Amino acid sequence: MGYQQFTHKRATVIYDDEVLDADCEKLFRSDWLAANCGSAQVERGKAVMFSHAGHDLVFKQYHRGGLAGRVVEKSYLYSRLHNTRVWREFHMLREMRDLGLPVPRPVAARCVSVPPLAYRGALITERVPDSATLAQVLCKAPMEASLWQALGQQIAHFHQQNVYHADLNAHNILLSGADGGGDGSGDGKKPRWYLIDFDKGAIRSPLSRQDAEGNVARLRRSLDKELGRLPGFQFREQDWQALQDAYRTARAEQGQNE
Repeated sequence: MGYQQFTHKRATVIYDDEVLDADCEKLFRSDWLAANCGSAQVERGKAVMFSHAGHDLVFKQYHRGGLAGRVVEKSYLYSRLHNTRVWREFHMLREMRDLGLPVPRPVAARCVSVPPLAYRGALITERVPDSATLAQVLCKAPMEASLWQALGQQIAHFHQQNVYHADLNAHNILLSGADGGGDGSGDGKKPRWYLIDFDKGAIRSPLSRQDAEGNVARLRRSLDKELGRLPGFQFREQDWQALQDAYRTARAEQGQNE
C-alpha cells in the first residue's frame, strides 16, 4: 500500500494510491459530492456516502461545535499540518490497521489553510461493507448475548493496543454482517465489530485504566440516552452485563499475558 501527498495552492492532500489517483482533490468539493451522491449535501455532522472508482466511500467534514462553531464552523486554529485533527485521524487509522484492528480504511485527507491562523479539514474513508451502527441494530431487535460479549472483547482488544476513542457511543460502533436481524447472521458471514470516528482519539503509551474505563462508561451513557430517545430501542441491563463481563475477562487475560 502506498500513500502519496501533494500541495495545491493552500490545500495539502494525502491519498491511498491503491484506491485513488492524483485527481482525487475533486472528491472534496461540495459540488462534486452533491452531483455524485444523488441529492446529498455536505451538512454539519453528517457523513456523505458515495461511490468512486469501484469503491464505496464515506466523506466527513470537520466542524467546530459550541459558540466558536457558529462563528467559524468549518475552520480550526492552524499550527502545523501534523497537528491538525484531520491529519491525526488519518494517520491514526493507518496505524490501527497496521495493528490489525477493525477500523475503516483511510483513503484520503485534505487540509486547507485559511490565513492567517485557521484551517479546514475533510477525511475520506472506505465504507465498511454490509454494516449498521449499534444504534440501528438495536432499533430492529434485541441482540444475542454472544454479540454483546464479542463487542466487550473487541473494545478490550482496542484498549490492549492503547487506543483511546474520544467518543465511544452507539453510533460510532458498526456491526458488519448485520443484515437479517439482531444476531448479525443473516447472510451467513461471521459478524464483526468495527469502531469508527476517531476524531480527537489517540494511541497512548500506555493507555491509563482511567481512560479505558472512561471509554466504557461513555458507551453506557450513550445506550441509556438512546433508550430514552429512540422508539423500539432494544437495550436491557442483562445486555450490558454480558458486555461488561466479557470486557473485564478479556482485560484480565491480557494483563496475565503481558
